[in-house]
Amino acid sequence: MKIIGHISLIFLLALSLLTGCEATRSLTSSISGSADENLLAQVPAEEREEVKKAEYALQVAEEKLALAEMKKELASLQKKYADYEEDAAVEYQKKAAVSVDLAKLEAIDRAGLGEKKANIEDIADLKSKELKIEANSIKIGAKRDTTGEKINDLLKQIDEQETKIINLEAAGVPEPEKVDIMKTDEKPAEKKVTESATEKEAGEQEGQEKTEGQQ
Repeated sequence: MKIIGHISLIFLLALSLLTGCEATRSLTSSISGSADENLLAQVPAEEREEVKKAEYALQVAEEKLALAEMKKELASLQKKYADYEEDAAVEYQKKAAVSVDLAKLEAIDRAGLGEKKANIEDIADLKSKELKIEANSIKIGAKRDTTGEKINDLLKQIDEQETKIINLEAAGVPEPEKVDIMKTDEKPAEKKVTESATEKEAGEQEGQEKTEGQQ
């Protein structure tokens, strides 16, 4: 009986958790739900002015976010470049130190001092070490230069993005679309002009008839 009671309790707890999750999802959906675009399209243009403003503000915000991400990437690349510069300086210092030791040993060997065999081996080891440092320096320099090119490209993109934002903010909210409808007074005006021309022709014809009668 105790086992059945425990099973029932577990079932009730699971059911309550499931119900709570469904309610939470329903509430979240109702809060974050987007407007029906089909219904929005039926709203008159003059009534969608606030929508245009909100969409414009969103566009500006998105462009500014893109700019911030570019600047963050730029900062990361600049840090990498600085690290490569430091690594290159370390390798340069190592090579300079090895060059000093090598110059000393070669001077000793040329003077005929020390054990010849040991001198030859030590000089060879230092030259080998020097070559490894040079090879490593070349790799570091290549990575540094590649990073420098990425920085230059990104700086151009940032400049273009800043100009884009300036132009976007200067342009302001787009004007609502206007439907080109013919004004109702255009037709009567045309009719009035036509009637005036007809009256003028009738008057000219009447004057001509009077002239002929007098003759």
